[in-house]
Amino acid sequence: MSTLSVAVVGAGPAGSTTARLLAERGARVTLFEAARLPRSKLCGGGLTPKAQRLVPAAAMATVDRRVDRVELRAGGLRPLGLQIPEAAIAMVERTRFDLALTEAAATAGAVVRDGEPVSGAAEQADGVTLRTDRGEERFDALVAADGEPSHTARWLGLATPARRRALALEVDLPFTERLPIDTAILDYRVPAGYAWYFPKGDHANLGIGSYRAARHGALRAELTRFARDLGLDPDQGRIRGHWIPTGLRRGQLATRRVLLAGDAAATADPFFGEGISYAVLSGVVAAQAVDDWAGGWLADLRAYDGRLRRALGPALGRLGWIARLAELTPFVALTVVRLSSTVRESAVDAIAGRRPPFVMEGHCELACLCPDCEGPRAGGRAPERCWAGEPHAACKERS
Repeated sequence: MSTLSVAVVGAGPAGSTTARLLAERGARVTLFEAARLPRSKLCGGGLTPKAQRLVPAAAMATVDRRVDRVELRAGGLRPLGLQIPEAAIAMVERTRFDLALTEAAATAGAVVRDGEPVSGAAEQADGVTLRTDRGEERFDALVAADGEPSHTARWLGLATPARRRALALEVDLPFTERLPIDTAILDYRVPAGYAWYFPKGDHANLGIGSYRAARHGALRAELTRFARDLGLDPDQGRIRGHWIPTGLRRGQLATRRVLLAGDAAATADPFFGEGISYAVLSGVVAAQAVDDWAGGWLADLRAYDGRLRRALGPALGRLGWIARLAELTPFVALTVVRLSSTVRESAVDAIAGRRPPFVMEGHCELACLCPDCEGPRAGGRAPERCWAGEPHAACKERS
């Protein structure tokens, strides 16, 4: 890569991943984070196996607990427990997890400027200008990974609606002896959403979310009721809220020099509300697009839009259909899961990442830079290694 200068706004999983990978390729990367690190971040903090494969070892060292049993609940049915070792979820606190991701980017060579909020952005024909309290700076490219709502996307005319957006409330509470600390709970009695119980290191994270705007005013009361049903006292913690944008944004995700990643691109899945794995993978695809552009294989960054949609679209589409079924009739949806091994396997596939883009079968997919790749980088122009981990067997044989 040439000495391309890249600004990344937002030090969450998407932004830190993009910064780390581009720094490793030789770009001059500046990672901006509005808050001082380490900083708190609202999130259930569940790392599915597909996310675990995409983050550096230092980030995995922040795992508080592993959970391989999930209990599904819906009205009128007894709870359904699923013991899934191959889909075990690693629980993290985003304060330490995001710090580890950012430190990995810094180790790779990225300049981290935390406590420096970006207050404006503009794109010109020959660069992108960012404004902070230090003044204005110009960069060759910009990756907006500053969450939902993304102010950077709004300044650059990219803040189109997500396909769906849920309001979520959550609270950290002490454990209770009534509940096992090795089991996560998903409760689908919430209209157009669900409630969750995630055991962490020394406490539990309890939350509730709904896509239905008419239900948002009742979420606090429903979270209180859910907590008390589990034997927990919601008054022992502070309830806070945030938005979960899902299914990708309806408008463009990139311009000639700017692209969106993570929640800024609305990459979370519409059924589980899982965001970390999809945010990290969007960072991989973003870094690859910038590197391709720097190498002369792309005319500009607009190709990233199609790449990200091809990478995430099929998986998010499947989960969207399941989400709509669960919203219409959670009783029937849970009955189908209980009775159908095929449906249960599909759920495991989604959690464990046993389908593309998280598994590469027979040839490289978008998140790979192996030699002589049969995918989008065909023609022998790809550098020497995969982006998302080690090369798979087929690529090792070619190299």
